[in-house]
Amino acid sequence: MQERIMPLDRPNILFLSGASGVGKTTIVNALRSQNISASHFFLHFDSIDIPSLTEMIEYAGSVERWQEITTHKWIEKITNNYHSTDTVIIEGQVRLNFIEDACRKFGITRYAIVLIDCDWKIMRDRLINNRQQPELVNSNMQNWAKFLHQQAQLKNIPIINTSQKTLKEVVDMIQNQILTSLVEAR
Repeated sequence: MQERIMPLDRPNILFLSGASGVGKTTIVNALRSQNISASHFFLHFDSIDIPSLTEMIEYAGSVERWQEITTHKWIEKITNNYHSTDTVIIEGQVRLNFIEDACRKFGITRYAIVLIDCDWKIMRDRLINNRQQPELVNSNMQNWAKFLHQQAQLKNIPIINTSQKTLKEVVDMIQNQILTSLVEAR
């Protein structure tokens, strides 16, 4: 029989998901630089050493299964290591249902997921010119972005399109609406 994990008092989790080039890392770095609370902690899903596709498949059987296992490991790490933290903000390219499943498994009840998105033309420009990763400009990345967008729409998860918003507007929106409502839900 599997041990039932009780919901934790802390931390709240805000998970920003989205395809490469939509602005997740930039947003989290801006939130970190404006952070006035010592009880907020910021994580990047990709801060672990991301294995090659071949290694992911060897380890987990598929890329999707690797992503699911890794998402669960991140949520477990947050529940085990961030007890004195009020809010953990983490960003990464993750299927939204994997985040929900991991939070449910580890008893996290106060979490929010936001999809960060942008138009393909802007994403393409960011990947080529800003990130110097033209190899990511392909139909797989475009389809991944569409998949996440559709999943967010189906799950009624907020979508922030960074195409026409300034970084300040996006950060203000996250701080004033999403983080505020997450903390007030206590």
